Amino acid sequence: MRIARALALGGIDSRRKCEVYISRGQVTVNGELVRDLGRQVDPAKDEILFRGKPLVFEKYLYYILNKPEGYTTTASDPHAEKTVYALLPTSLVPRTRKPESRTRVFPVGRLDRDSSGLLLFTNDGELANRLMHPRYGVPKWYEVRLDRALEGRDVGMLLKGVQLEDGPARAERIRRLSKRVLQVLIREGRKREVRRMFEAAGYEVVKLCRIAFGPLLLQNLEPGRGRFLTALESRKLQDLVRESAL
Repeated sequence: MRIARALALGGIDSRRKCEVYISRGQVTVNGELVRDLGRQVDPAKDEILFRGKPLVFEKYLYYILNKPEGYTTTASDPHAEKTVYALLPTSLVPRTRKPESRTRVFPVGRLDRDSSGLLLFTNDGELANRLMHPRYGVPKWYEVRLDRALEGRDVGMLLKGVQLEDGPARAERIRRLSKRVLQVLIREGRKREVRRMFEAAGYEVVKLCRIAFGPLLLQNLEPGRGRFLTALESRKLQDLVRESAL
């Protein structure tokens, strides 16, 4: 397999970011500094070091959290009063440090500080990369409360698409729960995309909660609480990206 994929499978980071680490000269294979992204390795036979430490292939873990408002999706930020890592079990730590008997995990995508809902953490860099990549179009459902009632003509505008500063964006489906409360399906997930879509249509998002990510559902998980995925849920995630790649 390619060296970047090996690093991702070892839980270092997404494959794309692992390619950056390789280009920067932070990886050696059998004592040789490697910068060639096409380098093939066999984790069972080759000694792969990342920043001088052996690559360890851990058991993959998947953990979902119901992120409350007010928490920043980051491992460390000097300007953030509270980060999502404060809500994780002590056995899970940011990828920047790894005490013994603990597992490094990173969030799959982000929710901004003022948003809440389902946030997935894992040490499976390859799966995380696929879940976040626009190519795979992983569905994400959000529950949105607006500052005023959504007008009928604007529903069509959002389904057709609006122009944002980083390109067009559209809702694939919209369900009305009330005049101001909606459920919205998107398949990209750019930074603050849902909020910016409604701003482009002349509305302010008062509350935003992600209620589903691919096959994963928030359901009755209380704010600030989390749980590990079942084996069945993990398989469904794997099946989702496998089918999307076909």
